[in-house]
Amino acid sequence: MMNNNFNNGATNNNNNSNNGGFIMATGTIRTMEVFAGTVKSAMEAYYGAGYKVQVHTVVKNNDLKLTGLTILARTSNIAPTIYLEHYFEQYKAGETMADVCQQIIRVYEEHKVMVDFDISSVTDFNRVKDRICYKLVNFDHNRELLSDTPHIKFHDLAIMFYIMVTHDAEGLGTVTVKNHIMDLWNVSKEKLFELAVQNTQRLFRGKVTSIADVMMEVLSARLDEECACEFFDMMVGEDDMIPMYVCSNTAKINGAGVIFYNGLLKEFADRMDSNFYIIPSSIHETILIPASIGMGVDEIRDMVRCVNATEVAPDEILSDSVYYYNRLTDRVEMA
Repeated sequence: MMNNNFNNGATNNNNNSNNGGFIMATGTIRTMEVFAGTVKSAMEAYYGAGYKVQVHTVVKNNDLKLTGLTILARTSNIAPTIYLEHYFEQYKAGETMADVCQQIIRVYEEHKVMVDFDISSVTDFNRVKDRICYKLVNFDHNRELLSDTPHIKFHDLAIMFYIMVTHDAEGLGTVTVKNHIMDLWNVSKEKLFELAVQNTQRLFRGKVTSIADVMMEVLSARLDEECACEFFDMMVGEDDMIPMYVCSNTAKINGAGVIFYNGLLKEFADRMDSNFYIIPSSIHETILIPASIGMGVDEIRDMVRCVNATEVAPDEILSDSVYYYNRLTDRVEMA
């Protein structure tokens, strides 16, 4: 079991006479700080001197602070971050510390890296310039995150940059571009934006789809049925029964930034023959509503606030604001 594993094959100077009994305590830990410290001690006992275990605070989108655990092999300079909040909730719900630690070890073993990460793949501008992308976040809710991160303010939002390291079945691996990296590259944030717009549009194809089609796609997937269904796909028509459209990318990751894709908003406005409102559904998508259907701004804004408060995860909220695209000026304004 877990207790035995903690004492096998690892250098352990604690020599717990109760066979690692501190690991078996259930429901006695009340704070994340103590829980994280206990997990850290358990991982140090299990992995021994060949590994360095650290607990640190990670600032995520909307300045959400999570407790991260890293287990770094001495032979490597990179390690996955395992966030402990989920495991703490499991512990408080009755899981033993042994079971929690087994889960953490299993996750680490599935994702550990035993070789050095090639730092030049990030520091060498010529190697990364084709993989610099951007995403949209809320400016006011990310002041701490943005304090040492190059960004461009856009109304109440901010465009920030990242390097796409991996993009596979397991998800999107990225490195956020910080000020010291930009300084090392000796480029301006305006140059980063120019590159990021080109790269993001090329690597993450944009897509605008009728919300009715999106709903049908979800229903068809759940019923296990086949659904019928430049740089973006424009799956819209003047006769759509529900005149609301989901604007994202095909990866459905950080898709709110699609609104900066060259020509996308203009083509949508031309197809609708109307100006339109942009609803920030989340950091992953926006919803476009033609102004010609007659919905009021206050009504739309109330809808946004309600959805953000009840349906969107705190770290995925983009904004409570509503934006307006003017086809004559080809500009996005605050509504």
